[in-house]
Amino acid sequence: MADRELRATCPCCAEREAKGILFRRPVSDELCGLCLDAPVVDGDSAPPDGDALLTSILACTPVKLRWDLSVQEVEALGSALIKRCNTLLDNAVSAHTDSAQAVTWAGVMQPLVEADAEFGVVESVCTFPGHVSADKAVRDACTAADTRLSAYAIESSARKDVYEAVLAFSETAEAKNLTGEKARCVQKKLLAFRRLGVHLEGEVASQVKGLLTRMSELGIQFSKNLGEEDESMELSEAELAGMPADYLRERKQPNGKFKVTLKYPCYVPLMEKCRVPETRRLMEAAFNSRCKQANGAILEELVSLRHQKAQLMGYASHAAFVLEDRMAKSAEAVGAFLSELARKLAPLLESDLAQLADLKKLDGVEGAITAYDRSYYCKRLEETKFKVDHEALKRYFPLQTVQAGLLGIYQELLGLTFTRNPDLEAAAWHSDVSAFTVSDTATAELVGYFYMDMHPRAGKYGHAACFGLQPGCVLGGRRIPPVAAMVCNFPKPTAESPALLTHRDVETFFHEFGHVMHQLCSTVELEMFAGTRVERDFVEAPSQMLENWCWKPEALARMSRHHETGEPIPDELLNALLASRTANAGILNMRQIVLATFDQRIHSVGEADTAAVLAEVTAELMRIPATPGTNMAASFGHMGGGYDAQYYGYMWSEVYSADMFASRFEAEGIFSAVAGSSYRHEILSRGGSRDAMESLVAFLGREPSQTPFLRAKGLEL
Repeated sequence: MADRELRATCPCCAEREAKGILFRRPVSDELCGLCLDAPVVDGDSAPPDGDALLTSILACTPVKLRWDLSVQEVEALGSALIKRCNTLLDNAVSAHTDSAQAVTWAGVMQPLVEADAEFGVVESVCTFPGHVSADKAVRDACTAADTRLSAYAIESSARKDVYEAVLAFSETAEAKNLTGEKARCVQKKLLAFRRLGVHLEGEVASQVKGLLTRMSELGIQFSKNLGEEDESMELSEAELAGMPADYLRERKQPNGKFKVTLKYPCYVPLMEKCRVPETRRLMEAAFNSRCKQANGAILEELVSLRHQKAQLMGYASHAAFVLEDRMAKSAEAVGAFLSELARKLAPLLESDLAQLADLKKLDGVEGAITAYDRSYYCKRLEETKFKVDHEALKRYFPLQTVQAGLLGIYQELLGLTFTRNPDLEAAAWHSDVSAFTVSDTATAELVGYFYMDMHPRAGKYGHAACFGLQPGCVLGGRRIPPVAAMVCNFPKPTAESPALLTHRDVETFFHEFGHVMHQLCSTVELEMFAGTRVERDFVEAPSQMLENWCWKPEALARMSRHHETGEPIPDELLNALLASRTANAGILNMRQIVLATFDQRIHSVGEADTAAVLAEVTAELMRIPATPGTNMAASFGHMGGGYDAQYYGYMWSEVYSADMFASRFEAEGIFSAVAGSSYRHEILSRGGSRDAMESLVAFLGREPSQTPFLRAKGLEL
């Protein structure tokens, strides 16, 4: 703001203006310098002007994001965004139907890519607070906006007049001479239209559009139900026998009991450490019954609707429809991949189950391992066979130390510099949030920005995820930098102790921050290819690869020290941790195969009793029966939308992640600047501007191999 004289501001904007945290272009003296509304005087409370709000957001540079909107402003902004995008799409159609002008990229395609970019930015402002705001009214408004904008996205993506304009342009000489992103854009736009059934006629087209809208609404509600879940119970100290003192201290109530919830930071440690089988049984049943009625019904309706849509469009199943546009290409290829891997992992699973049963027998309990035994005895096996003391290990992973080390590794590896940004922090959605500016170390050029929201709170998204907030792309003739947020639920520091992470938490941190870097390192021009917009069965590979650093002593040394003494992890404890990497490999990997197989089965049929199918697949592959009366599928967030028929991608992409790590970083050194630069420029920066296989081959120098993946699973080759 130093490059212009400050203008008048509304009272609501005065504090932000004084802090200089938002950057605007010069405006007239009659308008607020921040929101571009007329200054409010004497308590006037006119309804928000959505068009002016949209203009103000798009005028911001370099970050076009705001997190302080009221419920009314969210609603008004959503309406204005829809109107603005409709205008751009109408312009594209006019360029086609106006016989006085030629059909060109500038006339037809440019308005469409502008609409993509504007929608990609402003949608985040309208919807992201639904995952993180402390204000339930705002969360509800953002969820409503998400529903409305998703419905609009479906409607606008299915406009036949826009499809006809793109089709007409694709047949011109200009289109046939395009290269790079523009050529790919035309190809992908036409494919997207056809996969939405836009080329269909009459009643079939109308049915497909209606199904898409309903599916979108259901997916949003599925996610909202999970986010709002807040079940808890109070247990006695005896019922929590085995739990560490700090776990109990954080949850003690005035009545002397301890409040436990079904959120991950509470649930996972309890299932791993509590010695009381009945407590674990109660918790496991409650955890896998979350949203059972509401989300169970939603998922089963989604399965039916997805199948109906696929068949209307000429596909045998939803799985067949989805996989046609993925690296795997077909449901048959995915089925073969999962079956073959399950066959190879079966001996490891049998060995793991036998060892867990032996541990259970030592506790004086005969019988097979149950769902509420699995986590407890897996942890016991690590501690007894490999001598890994995870409670002792936590003392060496204070969050601040892990974060500093992790950020340092990423900076060195990718040639980046991260600098705290107090202005973005002051304007963030919660006081817990930290923010950073990212620049290229060699050139000092701006790369982007990221937020970190690390601790749980009421109503917040309950898992760990990276949210792309502002795509790195060209908008209005100028490049806008990418912005992303890492949202986690790591323990919060207390008066007695800093936030201490488990080694699994460290892996999660490394993984999700890998997605942040995938978003920020993107250098594409078009929004549709920005960041993680790659094939869904590849999108996890870059982050999965980076988890390997959490198992390397030289990397762990940078991310750990005792929270009281500052000492490094003792060799005995470190060696035990490293030796345990393949502990429970059969159980843990078969669990992923169970979920992926369940996903494929329900999306290969017209209707499914999800609880019954999950129980069947679990018994068939896992050999640990699902608890009767539960339905984990109702809280399987991936099934609500986005990963439907695609959960196999986690393991599919591991094939590539293992090969990338073994062939380049393990061979050249995990801090190799050469390998890191190649990774940044061949994998991360390209986004979806070329096929993932092309990026892989460019990075590896050859076709990918499955061998490193199988070795990493502990399989003898």
